Amino acid sequence: MPEHMEKWQRSRVRANIEKYRQAQEEYYSKNKPYFINARGEKVFSLISPPFGSLVARRRVRLIQDNILDNRTEVAADGQTLWGLRTPHVVTMAVTYDCQCDCDHCSALDYRQRLAREQNQMTLAEWKRTINEAVGIGATCVVLTGGEPLLMDGLYELIEGIDAAKCICTLFTNGGLLDEQVVNRLRQAGLFGAFVSIDSSDQGEHDRNRGLPGLFQQALRGIGLLQKAGIATGIATYVSREKMAAGEIDRIMELAKSLGVVEVFLLDQIPTGSLKDDPDCGLTPADSRQLNQIRESYKARPDYPRIIHQTLFASLTYPCQAEEGCPAGLVTMHIRANGDVTPCDFTPLSFGNIRERSLKEIWESFKESPIYSIPAKCCRYQQEEFREYLAAANADA
Repeated sequence: MPEHMEKWQRSRVRANIEKYRQAQEEYYSKNKPYFINARGEKVFSLISPPFGSLVARRRVRLIQDNILDNRTEVAADGQTLWGLRTPHVVTMAVTYDCQCDCDHCSALDYRQRLAREQNQMTLAEWKRTINEAVGIGATCVVLTGGEPLLMDGLYELIEGIDAAKCICTLFTNGGLLDEQVVNRLRQAGLFGAFVSIDSSDQGEHDRNRGLPGLFQQALRGIGLLQKAGIATGIATYVSREKMAAGEIDRIMELAKSLGVVEVFLLDQIPTGSLKDDPDCGLTPADSRQLNQIRESYKARPDYPRIIHQTLFASLTYPCQAEEGCPAGLVTMHIRANGDVTPCDFTPLSFGNIRERSLKEIWESFKESPIYSIPAKCCRYQQEEFREYLAAANADA
């Protein structure tokens, strides 16, 4: 801790770092197994760096900087209003090309727009963007799509990420994960991969994805990744229908049998191919039920960890409520055309990195009437937010 700090500053840092440590240990470390990756590190999450690693130490230093920023305030209700925010997790849709045709695809509109406008980011632009993201504090870069394995130059892109400062994880449908691809990912330095599984039933999964045989290929790919020393997880979307049918439990059983580190739960959201179904999203009551499911598995050491899309804000910022939207607070998303959005589900651009620096765009989130303060749930559950989005897109 720097010697020049005042007594109150030291007290604030100690208190908040202790909360951060407790959140990490309570969620990630307690009673759960680790995965030993190709570097010999004990991996407990695909979006948080291993304890004691250079990247983890960097994240703690960045949190300390945020705590000490003179603009950081504590509101009357105890909520921390961060004067300085760090985008610890930056997701990037490096391509919208995909061999699937998913019923719930959130990227459908973006894929169609990119096809019309033909303004896909180049490899050189993506390299510059990643360097900018790491430069302003990203400790985890997540590559998404579309299907990121269809991007030309993907391995070169991963290889260029400084592993002492940032981990790199990707989301994949698993259809392209053969021995050659996995070996190239290992050589490039990929930290982890979430493989999408929509249903524990092979037929239902393949039907939803529009690609026969994908389920078995995805399971095979998980095994190949693990053998290569790459941490694995399952990503699945959550709907009230899936919860009512017990599908989340069956996904957890599958995840346990496969030996993955983590299961990423993503709320079904009325965007993309579901934009005309505003009632498809989770309600506050649905979220409470999902929390109960998550808590039940959290206490069971023989099951993988569960990371929910509105959970990892608290695992980065120690004063954030446990259930809190990370968009614009600890994460942002970059589309394949360079538009920067709060998350990959939100059709609201704050600027394009071809026109403004990523740092400038990131700082503009604090000035937004919607993103200036944290949200304790996915904003899509709030009618005011949906109205705000509709008005913003009507004016665009």
